[in-house]
Amino acid sequence: MNNLELEKQKAFCHKLVKKYADYERKEFEDRNVLEEIIFPYILAYHNPGTILDIGREDYQHFYNYFFEGKILWTIDNDKKHAKYGAKNHIIDGVENLEQHFKEKNYFDFILMNGVFGWGLNEENKIEQTINSIYNLLSKNGVFVMGWNDIPELKPMDLEKIKALKKFKAYNFPPLKSSQFKCINGEHTYNFFIKN
Repeated sequence: MNNLELEKQKAFCHKLVKKYADYERKEFEDRNVLEEIIFPYILAYHNPGTILDIGREDYQHFYNYFFEGKILWTIDNDKKHAKYGAKNHIIDGVENLEQHFKEKNYFDFILMNGVFGWGLNEENKIEQTINSIYNLLSKNGVFVMGWNDIPELKPMDLEKIKALKKFKAYNFPPLKSSQFKCINGEHTYNFFIKN
């Protein structure tokens, strides 16, 4: 894969943001980082065939377009959010994720953004969820976890999540780190890879 493919994916993602985003994104703001830095790099350099996006809100109504032509699954526990999900959408708590998939090592890319601390708050459910993500992620698959690093929205320190220790921290090349703090709201992305 070369930089030409990355530039192509950046242009594609930027076009979607311009067309569908409900407000102008600033550089290094959380949604800008996800939509115009993380997604293009994942598409260009990892080319995932199977994707799981955990948690859906109204502002994510256009996220399905980023992964057209690929197998995209979404999950959210609120049935009202199903209309923002993919064709393959599950209405359930993320801690029950593995109950919906028989095949292990299925997903090439898993995104869990704005769920930890926003509903996924209990230690046992956090461990169960991260274990399920590990089991469902393919070898060399990428897991991106977006969360707010503020006390009232951080149910536990990431270092205390035992299931995360199964993953290898992934030094995400465009951001030059395995953890990136955005300019707004203390929103943070952590990058992991399954060996």
